[in-house]
Amino acid sequence: MNEKILQILAEVSGTDAESIKENTRLADDLGLTSFDLADVVVSIEDEYGVSIPDEVFQTLHTVGDVFAAAKKVLGDA
Repeated sequence: MNEKILQILAEVSGTDAESIKENTRLADDLGLTSFDLADVVVSIEDEYGVSIPDEVFQTLHTVGDVFAAAKKVLGDA
């Protein structure tokens, strides 16, 4: 699951996936805007057929936050 999320983040941010770490900050390090982050969330939702609640979306600041949110919604997929 994390590997696919890294691919999505790399594609949206234009960053090499290998340089993205769990503590990488979405806005400060990857330069993602709220619109970019919405694209990431929609891509994850589409990939796994789930819905990530808005209140979770608002707590995403690092790549680790995205991993944790996905794991919470998806379980151990």
